[in-house]
Amino acid sequence: MIKKLGENNYQVRVKVRSKTKLGLEAEHSRSGIKSRKEAERLEKGVIRDEALRKLIKKEQSAGCWGNIIEAWATAAVEGDIFIRKISRGTIDDYVAVLDSYTADWFPLMIEDIDQAMAWRLLDRVESEVSIARRKRLRTAIDAIFKWAIRSGKLKGSTQIPTEGFHSTQKVEEKMPEILNLVEIQTLVKSAFEIEHRWAPIWAFGLLTGMRSGELFSLTWKKVDLEGGIFYVHQNWTNKEGISSTKGRYWRTIPISSELDDLLRELKVKSKGGYSQKVWKWNDKRTERIEYTEHEFVLPRFQAWKDGRQAEILRPFCEGIGIPSIKFHTLRACFATQLIKDGVAPAIVMKIGGWKDLKVMQRYVRMAGVEVNGATENLKIMPPRQAMGRVVELYRS
Repeated sequence: MIKKLGENNYQVRVKVRSKTKLGLEAEHSRSGIKSRKEAERLEKGVIRDEALRKLIKKEQSAGCWGNIIEAWATAAVEGDIFIRKISRGTIDDYVAVLDSYTADWFPLMIEDIDQAMAWRLLDRVESEVSIARRKRLRTAIDAIFKWAIRSGKLKGSTQIPTEGFHSTQKVEEKMPEILNLVEIQTLVKSAFEIEHRWAPIWAFGLLTGMRSGELFSLTWKKVDLEGGIFYVHQNWTNKEGISSTKGRYWRTIPISSELDDLLRELKVKSKGGYSQKVWKWNDKRTERIEYTEHEFVLPRFQAWKDGRQAEILRPFCEGIGIPSIKFHTLRACFATQLIKDGVAPAIVMKIGGWKDLKVMQRYVRMAGVEVNGATENLKIMPPRQAMGRVVELYRS
């Protein structure tokens, strides 16, 4: 575009758009040109060339790994259709782990990051970080590439560079934290006997299998004492405030006779509900909104809000002579006891909000129901009468 600014003074501005990256453009201009003929010559030559150089630089910059991560994070917060809905906390975690371990990739174009580079990275971090951290890194890399492919930012490739990688390290499976029925009863009885302020929270977790954040955000509005059920549809985290549950769906939990007694006692003690100033994200997840809720079912403690619930439970368990457990183990105890009582794993999954069958199979293994009685017909030892004679021979 040529514009006359005055006598013997023309301005030329050229704008060019990318043919490969939607919405990307660049422009270059020059003023102080003395004739229109000179302006036309520059428009088709030097100025257009400079605009094109700027566009190429922008195209390269837009496609580099560091900028792709930023673009993905923005798109995830805004609810991009090519990204499955994830929490703000998860988005921040993905960005943090990628910043920590893929910084060397930042100036590289995403199409130049190949399988060899990804496998070397995953192999290197095996000896440096925990299993959970390694899984988070791989999941984050996969998420970025899947979005880039689906949204058209990465063309000509459908392969995720981490595909096919298998760890060479054999990780020893540790026995999970768990309490048996006697230990569970000891925990609840001891807590209520000394009127520990966390007693109703621990009991509620053991009777429902709810996650800590779900317990923290439960309100009386979702409890139907007469109908014998209540609804779980919210979760609390330090990063997210009150939001939807981990599985992104609501579920129903039946109220047992023990839980009914506990709920009615809590309602009387709290005079209708505990009050707490909380916050949640707005619908677009771009702004935190603070509000005061007066009908929480369980008492509100700052240590719980700060995520320090395990710091309260562990020493209490040690003090009463039972295994030290973290707060989340209450959920595992709930599942294991139900399975031992003959409740079908599918029903346990519905009540507790589990989606992963592998997790539920772990609880089935912990409960031992699959192998219960399997060795009963071995008939190896001699009769008890003969055993007595054997013992006598050893004594002599």
